[in-house]
Amino acid sequence: MLVAARAAQTTHFCAKRRHAGHWIGEFCANGTSCRLAKPICRCEHLYVTTAPPAEAVELGLNLAEPTTLVVDLNCAFASIEQQNDPSLRGKVLAIAAYATDAATIVASSREARDLGIRTGMKVFEAKAIYPAAIVREPNPPRYRDVSDKLIEILERHSPDVLRMSIDEASLDLAGTPSLERLGPEGVASKIKQDIRREIGECVTASIGISTSIWMAKQASNLNKRDGLERIDHTNLVATFGRLRLTDLSGIADASARRLARAGIHTPVQFLRATTPKLRLAGMHDEHAKGWSMRLRGFEVGGFETVKRKSYSHSHVMARATASQKDLEELLMRLSDMVGRRLRAAGRRGSVVSVGVVYRPDPGHFSKQARQPRPVATGDEIYQAALTLLAARDPRRTIGTLGVGLSGLSDGDAGQLDLFVEPAHPRTERLEKAVDRIRDRFGEDAVQRSRLLGRARVVRDRIAFGNTGHPDEARRDST
Repeated sequence: MLVAARAAQTTHFCAKRRHAGHWIGEFCANGTSCRLAKPICRCEHLYVTTAPPAEAVELGLNLAEPTTLVVDLNCAFASIEQQNDPSLRGKVLAIAAYATDAATIVASSREARDLGIRTGMKVFEAKAIYPAAIVREPNPPRYRDVSDKLIEILERHSPDVLRMSIDEASLDLAGTPSLERLGPEGVASKIKQDIRREIGECVTASIGISTSIWMAKQASNLNKRDGLERIDHTNLVATFGRLRLTDLSGIADASARRLARAGIHTPVQFLRATTPKLRLAGMHDEHAKGWSMRLRGFEVGGFETVKRKSYSHSHVMARATASQKDLEELLMRLSDMVGRRLRAAGRRGSVVSVGVVYRPDPGHFSKQARQPRPVATGDEIYQAALTLLAARDPRRTIGTLGVGLSGLSDGDAGQLDLFVEPAHPRTERLEKAVDRIRDRFGEDAVQRSRLLGRARVVRDRIAFGNTGHPDEARRDST
């Protein structure tokens, strides 16, 4: 039996990933696509929904049903520590890079946040707010373990899972049995239950649902306390109306100031801005087009993981120094750590860089150099970095030292250079053997002879926005 729908047209949407909706003239009473109708999209995954709001159509918003989830662990490092140590539960807890008053806080518990203690503060600032605040140093292996468990939970619902950072991941439910059986909200609720049961009751997650990763992230940011929020074409404009420009991911204060020069002061104005207007804010046409699509709920770029472009390690010293010996030993440790991560990812790099921040006098120094062939061992990185470090101002004391490697390629990629001797396989085999020993017995199990007896000063750290895993991908469990 057919029901006429010419007066109030209805849209058929494809449940597969981000197909656009198409108007048709009539539909079947049982909710399936009508044989007599001729929609533009001939897809077997069709269902009927009511006509979208006129404003959504006018603005060109993505009218598809949301299938993308972003899962963000709340107060991740602090809540993981509270789960691991019951004595910390309910306490004002800050996770700082180092257990010193000058260290920067990288995470804080809910109790600390309620008092105004935030990420980015110095420890002494937190103690000025609450003198009894507990300060702990990070435990990256523990956080990576929780991150792996989170990915395992998400992969039960979709093969399309992306680890966005150590405490955040996204998944696409399009075409999955979980979407058909539970719907996006049902999947989100199941994920929350599994996190509590398998990771711990102290660890909660805010989950956003939308039609793209970026928009789902905005949804997850709406309620950072175990929230579950959805943004789609029916509420996108209203949601944007409650936000500031700097609430949008990717829009920091500097970007907001440039947009303001073009007369764009709110997310809704940003959404409605034309390409010529965005040019006034300094955006190139391609960049402006990307933001236009992003703000309307469309996926910009692929859903797959992008490989890292560089690896680096840096260290903030407790006391600034100009000692060549101390700087060389620190550079050696940092180079070993970069090489270890490279080998774990099966990659090499051709551009070595060194960065220095002087202290107490302000200033910095950086230099990089392309190597004759890609390198991966700590000694190769160290020798190149040592040459670069020699160009610094030797009269000034250094507070922060960093070493990095870019120009990455896969370990066996590239052609052999006829005029360069191949890397010594014995050296690489030796470093891989050392890696295996450290994996089993810890980083200090094997040391260079020059570093024996020296205090360990460089510690495992996870940078903001990083997974802490080689190549931003989940490690193989072997």
